[in-house]
Amino acid sequence: MISPADVWEALDALALEQGLTPSGLARAAGLDPTTFNPSRRISPHADGRGDMRWMALPTLLRALDVLKISPAQFIQGLDGAGRGAAQASVRRLRGLPLSRLQGGGLFNSAGHPTGVQWEDVTLPCTISGDAYAVRVDTDALEPLLREGSSLVVMPDMPLRRSDRVLLLQPGMQPVVGILVDNTARHRGVAPASPVSASASRPQSTGDMSGRTAEGLRWGVLPYKNSQTGGADAQGNVCGMEETVVPVQEGKSGVWVHRIVMATF
Repeated sequence: MISPADVWEALDALALEQGLTPSGLARAAGLDPTTFNPSRRISPHADGRGDMRWMALPTLLRALDVLKISPAQFIQGLDGAGRGAAQASVRRLRGLPLSRLQGGGLFNSAGHPTGVQWEDVTLPCTISGDAYAVRVDTDALEPLLREGSSLVVMPDMPLRRSDRVLLLQPGMQPVVGILVDNTARHRGVAPASPVSASASRPQSTGDMSGRTAEGLRWGVLPYKNSQTGGADAQGNVCGMEETVVPVQEGKSGVWVHRIVMATF
């Protein structure tokens, strides 16, 4: 029997496959950005407890229209063979605190998490691919990301300019921020078009293509308090020239992974 949780989880999985967060999907469907937030999925009861509520049919149809999935396909996926086993497997993924991502042996040559240092993490939604979770264990990102919040990161998802990303470089603190085009920034011209998968995804050597004569093409604008420079909660740039961390192209172990979800 299909439950309300099955519907929410299936919609989360389809949205993640297309690089959409719950709020991003809601906006694309012309809905209130909080429509698909976890807190909106609970029906309050008089005894103070809440149960998962059914999604309104018009809301579901608008979301499926954005995702280019027919209602029949969606229902077939919900009621397909092995549905329960598949959901059980994708709820668990690897995770680590942000401060422990400096260690070696955490990623293989393709940039996927590997090794015994990772912890098991359980999420209340479906996740596909080699995603991993990062727990923010510092207050340095507040008020944008509070200590104790979590990030879901997709190593294989194509990168685009202005994506929220996690930059990992050997011997350096991990950087959470916004992907920017250094070349356009130094030239003083409008940023380039969205980054293609072939130009932005790290290769097996950890490289990022796109090196230009002007220097390192890509950089990450760190999340930090707007009073100290960086990106504020809306992604606005403050003191950008001094705060952008360049991506060290051609260096082994350099990865830029896309953040697809965050809990606050």
